[in-house]
Amino acid sequence: MASATRAAETTRLAGPREWFGLAVLATAALVIAIDTSVVLLALPSIAVESGADASQQLWIVDAYGFALAGLLVAFGGLADRLGRRRMAMFGAATIAIASAVAAFAPSPEVLIAARALTGVGAAALTPALYGLLTGMFRDDRQRSVALGLFMTCLMGGMIVGPLVGGMALSSFWWGSVFLIAVPVMVLVLAMLPFTADGAVDGDGEEARRNPHRRGIDPVSVPLSLLAVLPIVFGFKESARIGIQWAPVVAIALGAYFLVAFVRRQRRLADDPHREPLLDLSMFRRRGFSLVLFSLFLMTMLTGPLMMLNTQYFQLVAGADVLAAGLYTVPPAIVGVAGFVVAPLVARRIRPGFVISAGLALTVVGLLVMAQISPSTGPLPLILGFSLVSFGAAPLPTLGTNLIIGSVPLEKASSAASTSETSGQLGYALGIAVLGSIVTAVYRLQMTSSEVGTAQHGDAAESLAGAVDIAVATGDGVLRAASAAAYCSGVQASALLAAVIMAILAVVTAVRLRRIGRFGR
Repeated sequence: MASATRAAETTRLAGPREWFGLAVLATAALVIAIDTSVVLLALPSIAVESGADASQQLWIVDAYGFALAGLLVAFGGLADRLGRRRMAMFGAATIAIASAVAAFAPSPEVLIAARALTGVGAAALTPALYGLLTGMFRDDRQRSVALGLFMTCLMGGMIVGPLVGGMALSSFWWGSVFLIAVPVMVLVLAMLPFTADGAVDGDGEEARRNPHRRGIDPVSVPLSLLAVLPIVFGFKESARIGIQWAPVVAIALGAYFLVAFVRRQRRLADDPHREPLLDLSMFRRRGFSLVLFSLFLMTMLTGPLMMLNTQYFQLVAGADVLAAGLYTVPPAIVGVAGFVVAPLVARRIRPGFVISAGLALTVVGLLVMAQISPSTGPLPLILGFSLVSFGAAPLPTLGTNLIIGSVPLEKASSAASTSETSGQLGYALGIAVLGSIVTAVYRLQMTSSEVGTAQHGDAAESLAGAVDIAVATGDGVLRAASAAAYCSGVQASALLAAVIMAILAVVTAVRLRRIGRFGR
């Protein structure tokens, strides 16, 4: 049992050097979050000034996510094998170089390649950061607080990103939003060698000198990429074009390679010469699989809400870009508070109950969001999403701590990579599922309404199309009908998410109830 093997380790408390190291790791996480959020803000300027067509704009946004999701498992396993600090430095350097290339990209094709390379760097950096953090903070209570602060920076980056990006775009060219990452990642590179590694890299160095250590399996890395990438692509394409043969084939292909990857990892577990990239025995540890599935499900059900809210703010409530951005600030601030509070509460209450209570609060928030209509204005979405953000915070904070705390220290990055991958897959599937529900309800209500598709055929396809037509023709009836249809779609998605989250809250309370309070 991993908890038994780490019992002695948890007695060593982190000192000033470890907390300094956390500041460095959190800074890197902040940049990753900012880099993710500024692209959508800069996309209109990029499209105009670079001449990127609609397909190229899609790839400018998605290339990063594809590379990140596809390589997380591979880099997580390699970080455990080759050293977390070394992998973190590789990731930071890659992000710095790729961001500089993106800033001065002479064509959309170069920008797409640079964004993909940035995703490669983030895939190498993210699990390494979690692994380093785990090595620095062996005590459960300290590690939960450190994870809360770390994730606070991730959420903070989502808040700061649009603000910093907006200031950069107002004064400089579109490429300036990518330059934000360069000096910070250079600083992270300079500071990483001076941070405490918690004996993680030392353990790795000792293992690398061990002549009996099994070698890396070269087939597992491309297999993991072939397993994850087509599935993410299929989910994203199904959200964009619906259930057609291309996304279905992609998902089926990814599932085939996923089965092949799992089978190979099982065979390698007993291989005397090659080591599996992903230790499947982790999934048999108490709480590991449940927390992983819960993270996947919660991300699937809550991740797309920001996109749905933004469309309501701009296309139904008529807010401009700045106002729509300001509407997202209260939920983000409340989410940051949740990341800070959850580890403190888990010192007195079992983490399973804290997670379950948080999920119950998300149910309340989703029910509040389901009250929206064209006449309510943004308040139900702001209030409801604030409750969702606060209630959702304990699961990634405490859940990630449970995941990486349930495995041996030398597997921490690999365990963290599974957590991050589940989130990426959950978000992609959520966009497809919730987006499809909203679209289906919208189209059904529009085609059956008095407006009729005979007058405005494109209006029944999307809210944006209906608003464009209504503005051009001055058709207030069409605009009101499309707004009502969109709100009905959001209501259906929120209610479905609330039902599933309520079930998940009960399951986590029952299945995780035996896990003790942190630090006990």
